[in-house]
Amino acid sequence: MEINTFSIVGRCARTGQLGCVVASAGTAVGPMCLFARASVGAVASQSWCNPYLAHDGLDLMAQGMGAQAVCDKLVAEDPGRDIRQVAYVDAEGGSAAFTGKDCAEWNGAVTGQDFSSQGNLLTGPETVSAMAEAFQRLEALDLAERLIAALEAGDAAGGDARGRQGAAVLVMHKERYPLVDLRADEHRYPIVELRRIYEVARYQSLPFVAQMPTRDNPLGSFAEDMRRSMSVSPAYRPGGGGGESA
Repeated sequence: MEINTFSIVGRCARTGQLGCVVASAGTAVGPMCLFARASVGAVASQSWCNPYLAHDGLDLMAQGMGAQAVCDKLVAEDPGRDIRQVAYVDAEGGSAAFTGKDCAEWNGAVTGQDFSSQGNLLTGPETVSAMAEAFQRLEALDLAERLIAALEAGDAAGGDARGRQGAAVLVMHKERYPLVDLRADEHRYPIVELRRIYEVARYQSLPFVAQMPTRDNPLGSFAEDMRRSMSVSPAYRPGGGGGESA
């Protein structure tokens, strides 16, 4: 699958959360582009993407290899490297990115401690620079919101040269299941829609996930207010969304 797009992978030094966000003039970009594992790392695979650069990369980072070493090793072994774009961030905040010589122009990346910002088939370098600047400036935000804000900054700076169609965000914390996994798979304004979904999720699914069973607490802790909230139509829950029941 060709995912000519822009993305950012990042780590929150304050919480240890790891995640990534993406937007593209393509449908359902999240599943083939965004990968993350709690306490291990996050990866974005794009252009003519190879998800195994992500799966194998996370396995290597879980064994203690840093982002740059992982990137060097897997890119060198990939026969399709010239049409790939991939970025890594590890659990220590190390980052690395690679852009193949045959990726569509404009293409490139900006890497730094705790993040890598990258894209291809963009209007220009301003997109990845704006994402990098926003991510670094907004370190006080929770990682999911920080990533979305960085994506918004990249879109405002130009974004995908073809237009807009899909967007997604993925964040892992301490468990094997995601803390945040949201997608606008096909929308005229996917980043705006992703932001809207996130604002609803802040009041509904994120509090629900916070009370789910964990390795340390297999029972979980569903409080009475959560039970009441989930028993009514989405339109009447905190944050709204959805619609009235029939």
